[in-house]
Amino acid sequence: MMWPKFSKKSELKRILVFSMTNIGDVVLTCPVIDILRRDFPEAKMDVVTGPKAASLFAENPDFRVKVFDKRSSLRQKIAWFLDLYKEHYDCVVDLRRTMLAFFLMPKFATPVLFENPLKGHKKDMHLNRLRQVYYYDDPSVKQYAVLTSDEDERFYEGSVAPALQGQSFVVIAPGAADSAKRWHAEGFAAVADHLSARYKVILVGDVNDVNITDDIQGRMRTSALSLAGKINLRQLAFVLKKSQWVMTHDSGVMHLACYLNKPVVALWGPTDINKYAPWGPKSVIVRRNKKCTRCQNPGSDATHNCMSFIKVEDVIEAIQASSF
Repeated sequence: MMWPKFSKKSELKRILVFSMTNIGDVVLTCPVIDILRRDFPEAKMDVVTGPKAASLFAENPDFRVKVFDKRSSLRQKIAWFLDLYKEHYDCVVDLRRTMLAFFLMPKFATPVLFENPLKGHKKDMHLNRLRQVYYYDDPSVKQYAVLTSDEDERFYEGSVAPALQGQSFVVIAPGAADSAKRWHAEGFAAVADHLSARYKVILVGDVNDVNITDDIQGRMRTSALSLAGKINLRQLAFVLKKSQWVMTHDSGVMHLACYLNKPVVALWGPTDINKYAPWGPKSVIVRRNKKCTRCQNPGSDATHNCMSFIKVEDVIEAIQASSF
């Protein structure tokens, strides 16, 4: 089904954006939210996302979050849909390409497509999806989607700044949901020790990454501050904003750092680089996929071992060659 397109002159009172579930995927949709918030400041906006990423948008005054949990019961899902239906949205931008826009019956909506004709980086695919219903003039926009608060600043000043003692710092995020994307703790420890001559090193991650950051700290000759499992997503965003640059895998932290315009050193494994590469300024990618058994034989049953071929020297050389 095809809906008519809208323009800046269209009177939109209620907008619904269907974002994604995982944190990194949700961050890649933030530029769409920013454009709609910028161009329709008077409209009431709701954003659908999964439970993991909901805290990224907590207490944001520019829109409400409608959490969808795919693990909920059928009755709960029906109640959730009816709650959306009662809002009578004028516009639905569905970045998931579901049938829900059809059932919500808005005046304007992204078309229902069973095949995705859009190619390229995921962030650009979302922006092009928006263009299917709304042609925006300028993709450069103020950040509305991820906002930090005075409370986040108080946390930083009370719990992080004292440990820095005025020293500039870099953030290392050694976690990744897929183990095939992770580099080894010995490598992170060696690079962190190298960086400690110039920066304070802060390790970040969620509760599932605590064992990883503990392992790295145990292998280091110098000291690092670990915030793994101790901060929420907004506090993480505040820490990233204050950092000099970020070292990470293909992960939610990488995409969040890119959204916040922080330089990134990305250690790259099996993920499609054309779809998910870092998209922030001065990004550096370190990879050795050409030696990976699975990457060279996509149809085989071999396990990806891309990350094992990345050497400490590769990472240090990439950092030294960077301009940040």
